[in-house]
Amino acid sequence: MAQIKEPFTIPRSAIIITLLIFIGLTFGIALDFNLAIPIVIFGGIGFFILFRERPLTFLSLLIIARMSLDYSSQYVTITIRDYNLSLSQILGLAIGLLGLYLIYLYRERQKHFLLTGPFLLLILWGTVTLAYSLSWTTSLTEIIRIFDLYVIGLLGFLFVHTPKDFKKLLVALLLSAVIPGLVALYQYLNHIGFSDADVSIPRIFGTFAHPNTLSLYLFALLIVWLIYQRTVAPQNKGSFSLPLYGILSLLLLLLFLTFARVAWLITFLFVLGLAFFRYRVLLIPLIILPLFLLFVSPAFQDRVAESFSPDPDSSIVWRKTLWSDVITKTFQDDRVLLGSGINTFPLFASTVRDSVVGSNDAHNDFVKFFIEGGVLGLSVLLLFYGWLIYLLLRIKKTTSEALIQDFILIMFLFTGCLFIAGFTDNIFKNTPVEWIYFVLFGALLALTQKQGTKKDS
Repeated sequence: MAQIKEPFTIPRSAIIITLLIFIGLTFGIALDFNLAIPIVIFGGIGFFILFRERPLTFLSLLIIARMSLDYSSQYVTITIRDYNLSLSQILGLAIGLLGLYLIYLYRERQKHFLLTGPFLLLILWGTVTLAYSLSWTTSLTEIIRIFDLYVIGLLGFLFVHTPKDFKKLLVALLLSAVIPGLVALYQYLNHIGFSDADVSIPRIFGTFAHPNTLSLYLFALLIVWLIYQRTVAPQNKGSFSLPLYGILSLLLLLLFLTFARVAWLITFLFVLGLAFFRYRVLLIPLIILPLFLLFVSPAFQDRVAESFSPDPDSSIVWRKTLWSDVITKTFQDDRVLLGSGINTFPLFASTVRDSVVGSNDAHNDFVKFFIEGGVLGLSVLLLFYGWLIYLLLRIKKTTSEALIQDFILIMFLFTGCLFIAGFTDNIFKNTPVEWIYFVLFGALLALTQKQGTKKDS
């Protein structure tokens, strides 16, 4: 198989396509037609050319673009027959097509991609549920999204060849926070955000649909920052570290301003895991910071206190009520074994309670998979997580390098935190955090397989 070249200079084609997008947008504004059309057409051409010429740059820009598209769905859509497609949905379809092309193009290399097994399990189960789903189109959309996650992991596996490539990927992940972060800061400074009865100030959500989505994305970026600090920064001892710690401070500040308890909890548990397994010095800030916030921030006090003694109209109470209602309905409808079909939880919940009562999203991956797939679906989710842990244990045996071992430990803790967060939030539906997780997993597989090959040689 021919090696993928990564020239230093920016391809002329990418510059030309950028100019075409600018011209298309200018005429779109002047003639008052849908601005999404020139963005999709010329942007798609440009991204494909970039994919052929500089694949790692393509992956980096793809990640940066994806993290800023959710907000645009309120303003920019393309209507095809009776369906309104946002830019993020169009990107998802394009990634699915790209995935099919990648599987064909790199079919020999793809055989060594260890994430194929767990994703094949999910996709096969989802495909089976199409036969009896409450909405086969809704289920098919989710199957495509799951396949997209597989493709993102595969891109990380195929295009990360060296530690230098890995550094570029980590930098791109951190750069993806620029637009969401600026929007979030603007929202905070102008008191714009998600109104929550339990929080006295509006909760920032950046370019995403909800503060919880932003908070989990920021949690994932904290992990990216830590991986960079442990695997890249030690090899660049002459680099100036103050900007790196400035990024950490900003990520922590934004995470705090989301007032998302699940992200706070898993951040605490992640650092606790690091302190227990490797870095005992982290116990000091782990104790001091929460105590400091309890003394200086009334909003933090209220948020923590409400978790232990929720009001009758709090989100915690209505979530528990929703879980109880849909589980009872599942038993009544005799759907315990197979469920209602992948991604149909909101539809099934709407048969139990009206949406005006609150969101019909599951906010619990385990309840969601049970409702959508019954005992079989819940077993698939548990097996999926178990398979990921098995793969991490397997690749841990292929390397003795200390920095890679640190990377593997971080991914262990990352996996465990996502599993725990799944009890109170829609982790599996949180595309930004899943993108970061699986592109890192793919890069880890690439780096450890390269090292294993060198050892064999």
